[in-house]
Amino acid sequence: MLEDIPARKFLKELGVKYERVRAVVCISAHWETQEPAVSAVGTPETIHDFYGFPEELYKIDYPAQGEPRLAEDTADLVRKAGLKCDISRERGLDHGAWVPLMLMFPKADVPVLQLSIQHHLDPAKHLAVSKTLSGLRDEGILILGSGGAVHPLGYGDFYEGKVTDPWAIAFDDWLTDAVIRGDRDLLLNFRRLSPHPERAHPRPDHFMPILSALGAAGEGARGTVLHRSWQYGNFGMGAYSFE
Repeated sequence: MLEDIPARKFLKELGVKYERVRAVVCISAHWETQEPAVSAVGTPETIHDFYGFPEELYKIDYPAQGEPRLAEDTADLVRKAGLKCDISRERGLDHGAWVPLMLMFPKADVPVLQLSIQHHLDPAKHLAVSKTLSGLRDEGILILGSGGAVHPLGYGDFYEGKVTDPWAIAFDDWLTDAVIRGDRDLLLNFRRLSPHPERAHPRPDHFMPILSALGAAGEGARGTVLHRSWQYGNFGMGAYSFE
């Protein structure tokens, strides 16, 4: 939000592309629940779920409106597929949602709700949940997965360096190729088939949202590269679109 980096500029430009969307369903890596859950809050609070950052970040408020009716409909879509889905009437917007949305839609004039990821972090189950949402795209609703292409937070050798290590580049290249080809088998089995998954995603919570975006795009979907850059050396800020 505060640093003038390529990913920030990209997100501001991305908002222009989607300025006509009716609402956003955001799957953030920062909301985990036991079962899938959607947020149905009319005016969600801005959650500052981080620590050790500049004080200015904790003063940010993103006053977007929620979409309780859409949340109910979204939960019904998941349930009709034989899956569980809870509804939270208290959950606000975590930084995985409000940071990209504030850059994309600075006027806070696009309603938003969140869909959680699950504690088990099972790739196949996340794909199954998001497949139920594919019809929302035809209603002018943007399905936004907010995670991290390479997210080494928690890896023993993590440091805020300026040089991107070869292992991070290798994973990022692998991910980009798999997304472009729409290779679900590779993406679902990234822990076994990708290079250096234990470094790129020590805890794979930040990988789940890309599976959610893939599932919502429908069968046979292939991805397009929207952006690739790096922050703090090994943080991959890649972004992809499934149309």
